[in-house]
Amino acid sequence: MLPSMKRFLLLLGLFSALLLLAWLLVPGLRTAQQLSGKALGIAVANSSDVLSALTTAPGFRVERYYGAIRGPRGLAASHAGLIVSSPSEGAIYRLIDSDQNGRAERHLRLIDQLNRPSGLAIHNSWLYVAEADAIGRIAYDPISGKTQGSYQRIVNDLPSGANHWRRVIHFGPDGWLYLAIGSSCNVCIEEDPRRGTIMRFHADGGAAEIYATGLRNSAGFDWAPWDKQLYATDNGRDWLGDDEPPDELNRITRGSFYGWPYSNGFGKPDPDYGHHPSKPRQPANPPAHGFRPHNAALGMIFNRSSKLPAEYQRSAFVALHGSWNRSIPDGYKVVSLHWNEDGSMIEKDLLSGFLSPESKILGRPAEITQGADGSLYISDDHADTLYRVYPTQ
Repeated sequence: MLPSMKRFLLLLGLFSALLLLAWLLVPGLRTAQQLSGKALGIAVANSSDVLSALTTAPGFRVERYYGAIRGPRGLAASHAGLIVSSPSEGAIYRLIDSDQNGRAERHLRLIDQLNRPSGLAIHNSWLYVAEADAIGRIAYDPISGKTQGSYQRIVNDLPSGANHWRRVIHFGPDGWLYLAIGSSCNVCIEEDPRRGTIMRFHADGGAAEIYATGLRNSAGFDWAPWDKQLYATDNGRDWLGDDEPPDELNRITRGSFYGWPYSNGFGKPDPDYGHHPSKPRQPANPPAHGFRPHNAALGMIFNRSSKLPAEYQRSAFVALHGSWNRSIPDGYKVVSLHWNEDGSMIEKDLLSGFLSPESKILGRPAEITQGADGSLYISDDHADTLYRVYPTQ
C-alpha cells in the first residue's frame, strides 16, 4: 500500500473516532434519552423470550400482537385495525388481523415521509398525526380503514428538537384537540413558552391556547370517564440521585401551573431554580399521585370497557418506560391505578417482567390504547413489539 494511502486511512479512522466521541458526549448532538437502550448497546432479546418472561395481573393474559415495525410508538384503535406510528421510519401504519385471532399478520403504510411522527388520534373521520414540529390530518374511514385525499398539516412551526421531541395528542370530551409539548432540556427556563405545557386547538388547528404550564414532559394524558377530569403523567427531572424526584400523575385544570422547573414532586424546591427570580407567584398544583423516581411514566389511558374485572372499572393504565440514569434500573412495566372515593389511588402491576432479575432490559412499554373488546394494546419501542393484554373472562 502506498504511504499516502496509509496516511489517508489513518486520518479517516481518527476522524471517525472523534466524530463518534462527539456524538456520544456533546449534549447538542446526543440527548440523555438517546444514550439509553439500544444506543448503549443493550441487546434486544428475542420477542418470544420477552413474552415468556412477562407476568400479568390475575384475570389477564398477554400475547405478542405484532413485531415487524421498527420503534412502534403512538397508537390509535379503530374498527379496521390498530394504527401505529414509527418515528424512526417517519411513517404511519394500519395493522391487519384478518382472521381475528388476536394477532396481526401484516401492516399497511398509510402515510410516510413525516417528521418523526408519534401521537395519533381519530376524530370525526379524520386521522390526526403529531409530528415533531407540526400536527397534520388525513381523511380516514375507521370502518374500512381507507384514507382519502392527501395529508395536510393544520398546525405548523411547533417547537422541536432537543429533549422531549415526541408529541402526544388526544381529543377531549369538549371536542378540542389537546397537545403535550415536553421541555427542551433536563431543567431550564424555556425561551419558547409553549415548551413544558399542554396546549389545545380547534379540530381544524385554529384557536391555539396554552392550557396548563409547568409540565416537564406530560407524555400521556386522558380524561376520567366518570367525571371528564383530565389527568396527565409527567416525568421528573434527572441528576438528583436515584430517589429524587418522583414522576407524577397530575390532575389538569385550565390555567393551572404544575411546578417545573422551580419545584419537583410534591412541592420540593428545585436546587437549581427553586429561588430563580422568574419563578411565578402562582402556587404549583401538587401531583394527584407519585410514581417511583425515574420510572418514566409515559402513555396512559382510562378503562372504558365493562369486560374488564370489576376492580378495574374505575382505573387507568400507565406505561412505565423505565429508568436510564439510576444506578439500579427501575420501572419497565405497565401499572394500573385504582381510584378511591376520596380521589386517592392505589398503584398495582398489570404487566411486568420487562426487567429481568439480573437487571437485563427486555423491553420498554411506551404507549397504550384500548380496543372495543377491552383489550389493551401496548407499544414497546425497545423490542420493536406490540403486545395485547386481554381479560381471561
